[in-house]
Amino acid sequence: MINKIYKVGIYIRLSREDGDNLESESVKNQRTFLHKYLEESTDFILTGEYVDDGYSGSNFNRPAWLKLLNDIDNKKIDTIITKDLSRMGRDYISMGNYIERVFPENSIRYIAVNDDIDTLYETPGLEFLQFKLVFNDYYLKDTSKKIRKIIKTKKQEGQFLGWKAVYGYKKDPNNKYKLIIDENVSPIVKYMFDLALQGNSPRQIANILNKEKIPNPSSYAGLNRGIKTSSYKLWCPRTINDMLSNETYIGNLTQGKRKKITYKSKKEIRVPKEEWIITENTHEPIIDKNTFSTVNNLLKKNKNKVNNKNVYLLSGFMYCKECGHAIGINKSSDKKRKYTVCTYYASHSKYKLCTPHSNNYDKLEKIVLESLKQLCNSNIDKDKFKREIKEELKKKSLKTKIEKEINVLEVKVKKNLNYIDKIYEDKLNGEITKETFQRLTIKYQKENELKKKEIKELQEKLTNIIENNEKETLNKIDNFLSFQKLDRNLLVNLIDKIIIDKNKNIEIYYKFNA
Repeated sequence: MINKIYKVGIYIRLSREDGDNLESESVKNQRTFLHKYLEESTDFILTGEYVDDGYSGSNFNRPAWLKLLNDIDNKKIDTIITKDLSRMGRDYISMGNYIERVFPENSIRYIAVNDDIDTLYETPGLEFLQFKLVFNDYYLKDTSKKIRKIIKTKKQEGQFLGWKAVYGYKKDPNNKYKLIIDENVSPIVKYMFDLALQGNSPRQIANILNKEKIPNPSSYAGLNRGIKTSSYKLWCPRTINDMLSNETYIGNLTQGKRKKITYKSKKEIRVPKEEWIITENTHEPIIDKNTFSTVNNLLKKNKNKVNNKNVYLLSGFMYCKECGHAIGINKSSDKKRKYTVCTYYASHSKYKLCTPHSNNYDKLEKIVLESLKQLCNSNIDKDKFKREIKEELKKKSLKTKIEKEINVLEVKVKKNLNYIDKIYEDKLNGEITKETFQRLTIKYQKENELKKKEIKELQEKLTNIIENNEKETLNKIDNFLSFQKLDRNLLVNLIDKIIIDKNKNIEIYYKFNA
């Protein structure tokens, strides 16, 4: 009788996520072990080797495993051999399905050497198969729990553990757990916050960035996420909103915003903000805290407003004294008059749970602004205020990027001068020829001439920017103090809320002591 020769595919898997001992279970050790096993038998012929290095045993969506299944379908192999059960996988349900249904239906012989399992025979290991599968699954769950705990602790300590830094930052090449500013795109982040301060909604900001053809985070990072549709490179309001509310931009590392559904699934869900892991002052901020706070107050005030064209100056500030709900702004049927209305009353008018609180909106806005103007003018020394702002502008450069560029160029110029001194000494000592000295000297001198020219241009640019910025800032102060040009940014910084009662009485609550 001629013994059957089995076409073998050896399967090797290694994963830190499973808590594997990376030394004892290394790919090399598994391969050596399995080849030695094959050498001791004459019934096997090795036809394929399948290696998944760095893939968890919690699921079977692994490239080498999928190739193995494809080779089974094409009748290239009829036997699978692993070092032990856990190398094939650790998910109890999937493992049982493969060993008890998929393999028998496809006439596949499975061998787990160290667990004494061979589906061709009634080996002792098969009697305890279910216990081993349950134990492996429990081990995976327990290991996953321990790893999550370690990761959470590291995040709480302020270590960045993401695979990619948030847009505007990059991983420090000298410390992968720390973020540093990405100078290539940090100006875009500042631009985005500036647009928000001007009253633009996330949708409007997205439209502006798209119109200016600024690559979105995915495009900039070169990510390949599925099929690239026509909107792949476009900014979307959700992305803008998430970025404007991300404390990472003020130096507070924000992690844990998403989590896996279970330890067996790769699918993630968003985590409530109160469960995020936020560690303060872990890296250099791109946005100052005052700007961040103002922008987020604006986002809250504008929340649930479908179109920013209908976000009036007092939208989101007004509340009903009787029921505590927001007071909205509607237009009359002929579109000529705007009036306020209690939103709770409007939604439940037939139950008479509140009253309309109807006021002429334009008159109400004038009353609030006049009150605010009088209050500020009576409490602010305009000349003193201007002097202090002007002095502050001189002390603090608003264009640190240009200053950094100048500093880098100056350092390079100094290095080149040192190189010239060094090669001169080398020439005197006979270590280099006169021709080499002249060639290198000309090279470094030309480089310095170009760098000095760049420095001069940057210094002129910096001077102009500072002067223009000072004029622009002082103009804004004039507008602020005269209330000639009011915007929601200003109101967010001054007014907390406006309470209106059924008798049309108005109470303004300021963010400062009036």
